[in-house]
Amino acid sequence: MGLEKARRCGFIPAESRGPEKAVWVRAGVVSQECPKSYVTPQSIAIVERFFSRKQFGGVAAEELNARDADGFVVLEKEWQREQ
Repeated sequence: MGLEKARRCGFIPAESRGPEKAVWVRAGVVSQECPKSYVTPQSIAIVERFFSRKQFGGVAAEELNARDADGFVVLEKEWQREQ
C-alpha cells in the first residue's frame, strides 16, 4: 500500500493518508489526492463519447443530454488549452 499512501488515494481512510501535499499538478491544476479517485465509469463514458464524436464528426448541441453537453464544453475548453 506504499504507492497508494504516497498518492493519498481517496479509497484510503483520510486519517491514514498522511499530511496533505500536492500529489498531482498539471497546467495550473493541483490535487492533494490522487485524481483517479474521482473518475467514475460515467465520466469515462463522457470522455469516450467526446473523443469519438471529435474523431468522427461533431454533433448538434440539441442532440446531447445535459450531462454530455456540460462535459463536452469542459472537455473542449481543456482540449483547446492543451493544443
